[in-house]
Order: sequence, then C-alpha cells, then structure tokens
Amino acid sequence: MKSVEDKIIEVLDELEKWEGRKEKVKERFERGDADKTEIERINEQITHYKSLLGDMKKKMNANDISRTIARGSN
Repeated sequence: MKSVEDKIIEVLDELEKWEGRKEKVKERFERGDADKTEIERINEQITHYKSLLGDMKKKMNANDISRTIARGSN
C-alpha cells in the first residue's frame, strides 16, 4: 500500500506533466495548430490535481508535509 507521501509525489508528477503539456499546447495554439477547448480541458486537469493536493495536505500533519517536501526536492 502506498503512503500518503508517495501519493502526493505521484499527484505532483501528474500536475507537472499537465502544466508542461499546457505550455506545449499554448505554443501550438499561437501557431494555429490547436484549439482553445484543448487548453480548457488541460486547465480542468490542472485544477483537479491542485484541488486533490489541497485535500491531501489537509489530511497531513506538519511532519508529513516537511518529509514530503524533502523527498520531492531530490
């Protein structure tokens, strides 16, 4: 079973992927190769993962948060 820390790291990784994808799609959009709905769908995913992180953070104590931050920065 995964720890809360592992789950948070996974969510952070997903959030990072979606934010990277958003930048790529924005570039394509500026060239006329993507439509605005694609960016809107990506924004929905980013909002979802940020909300999920907020919920997870509420369930953690201060020591868990510090330990997770330290692991995520490696």
